[in-house]
Amino acid sequence: MEIFYDYIEKGGIIFSILLAMSAVGITLITYKFIEINFFNDLDLQTFEQDLTSTSNISDFRQLIDLKPSSEKKMFLIETLNIIEENTSKALKEQEIETLLQKKYLSSQKFLPSLEIIAQVSPLIGLLGTVIGMIDSFNELELGGSLVDPSILAGGIWTALLTTAMGLIVAIPALISHYFFDKKLTNTVQSSSVFLTKLTNKAN
Repeated sequence: MEIFYDYIEKGGIIFSILLAMSAVGITLITYKFIEINFFNDLDLQTFEQDLTSTSNISDFRQLIDLKPSSEKKMFLIETLNIIEENTSKALKEQEIETLLQKKYLSSQKFLPSLEIIAQVSPLIGLLGTVIGMIDSFNELELGGSLVDPSILAGGIWTALLTTAMGLIVAIPALISHYFFDKKLTNTVQSSSVFLTKLTNKAN
């Protein structure tokens, strides 16, 4: 713990900012991991077996009505309502696609924030590097040939510390962002196939 406080003291305000961004990043990563893996409204594959086991859309709706209330169920009921409308197949498909896209955009909540953290934190770390080097050269100029090497080392230490911290914050955020985005995209694609099967069963 003492080493940690020493890092904060030597890293200064830049290190503290990066530390705060790290805490926010970890919180967002944890939240999105739980949401996507356990509460993903777009993951309709759990209804695949029900769809296969029924011969028509009415029987499928009856099975869905018996299931516990959930966001997935509500989304599927909205879709079934569209399918049962007295409109053309093309219009139904367009409405379902719009509904699916709306759900996708809703599921992307906080992902842009994670992307911003991944892009900005290395720049903040670089700013700390520049500030540390400026301090070192300023001390060198003021002290001339009599400058204490430990003073120069302090500035370089700050520079390296903030650079490392910026990368430590950015790398997990960047990897997580692309992982979650890819998983959501794949889920949307598989759900789109499922909804196409559902629409075809109604015809």
